[in-house]
Amino acid sequence: MQNAAAYFRWAADGPGMPGWLALSVAVLQGLVLFYAAYNLVLVMGGFTVRRRVMPCPPAASFALIVPAHNEEAVIAQLIENLQCLRYPRHLYDIFVVADNCSDATAGLARRAGAVVFERSDPVRRGKGHALEYAFRRLAALPRRYDAYAVFDADNLVDPGFLNVMNACLHRGDRLIQGRIETKNPDDGWVAASFAMSYWISNRFWSLARTNFSLSSLLGGTGMCIEAGLLRKLGWGATSLTEDLEFTAKALVHGVPTVWAHEAVVYDEKPLTFRQSWRQRLRWVRGQAQVARAYLPSLVREGLRRADPIRLEMCLVLLRPFYVVGAALLGGASWLLGRLFPSDPFLFGQVPMVVWWLPAAAQVLLPLLAVGLDRVPLRPLRYLPLFPFFNCTWVPLTVVGVFSAWRRSCWSPTRHTRGISYQELLRQRGQRAAALGPEEMPLDAAP
Repeated sequence: MQNAAAYFRWAADGPGMPGWLALSVAVLQGLVLFYAAYNLVLVMGGFTVRRRVMPCPPAASFALIVPAHNEEAVIAQLIENLQCLRYPRHLYDIFVVADNCSDATAGLARRAGAVVFERSDPVRRGKGHALEYAFRRLAALPRRYDAYAVFDADNLVDPGFLNVMNACLHRGDRLIQGRIETKNPDDGWVAASFAMSYWISNRFWSLARTNFSLSSLLGGTGMCIEAGLLRKLGWGATSLTEDLEFTAKALVHGVPTVWAHEAVVYDEKPLTFRQSWRQRLRWVRGQAQVARAYLPSLVREGLRRADPIRLEMCLVLLRPFYVVGAALLGGASWLLGRLFPSDPFLFGQVPMVVWWLPAAAQVLLPLLAVGLDRVPLRPLRYLPLFPFFNCTWVPLTVVGVFSAWRRSCWSPTRHTRGISYQELLRQRGQRAAALGPEEMPLDAAP
């Protein structure tokens, strides 16, 4: 602390570097260090599950919604899986939105037992528009559901998923996100890297946020929306990241997203680096667009109501800009260090061990997740490539932030891993594959 204080005194009238420049760099570096410390504190909150869901009798009715664009390779397996959830069958219905499909998705979904809404709109394309259409069609039906659960067509769902959502709704939660695991973590280093990223995010980001009584984030699939909330707010989330957009929209109105660690969905991850780049670039662009749209409202409401939850969400929305700023500041600090070699830098006042923490976390956190959440071991053979995968977020985020202002077209990710839930469990060596839906234990998911 004494070194840092001396640095700031020096920065005001530095002998080599202009004082205004040194002070500006000091403030920016301080912000970067603050954000890094904030993330470190969040990680500390992920080592325990403090708010477990208490089972309760099935009562809530659900509409299960599956937006699907040319998903004939995977849609039937998901519908068959949803038919066997361990929840009274009369309390949920399955709806598929065949969105601008040119293949057999609609026919396969009908034969598997789903109600299919076919939608054709070449202009308003994407998952957000498909969900808007689904909610409008469901509102016109005579049956009224208590909640809507959304899944992607490539998913497989743990049989106890709706039991957890029912219990969350019973205790008063209105916007709930389940845990997203990877369906195909053994399909190469890219899929394995995604799997490890989600292990870390699930445990040390989403669960940690709930443990600190902060709002979680919707993840696009495995999410549940209380019907009354949707009627009040409307959907209207049609950006590149409709899940984050509705998260921010609901929080502006005082409704946080709750994390349900026990409700598990298995999601197919990209197989190639090129596919992963396109998908992640869309995420970054979408987050930048949501930040531009909702930051002012979150800041205004957060300050007006003295609400730390809304204000903390601002830090989440600023994450892409933090990555870009940290990258640019790191380069600028290196350059200024060469131009003014005798001048101290705030970065240099931080013990070296602090700089090694992010690198060590990339190796340690996936290993910790294996023990805490019983995730499969085989993807760890790609652990040496995981730091490289994470490093690619930096140039990707720079490109995404600086291109977010352009009108971006939605581009679907092709899914090909059509496996059943029983096959998934066999791959993971779980005895539960032989059980029927009524016999499936609540914690069957790894």
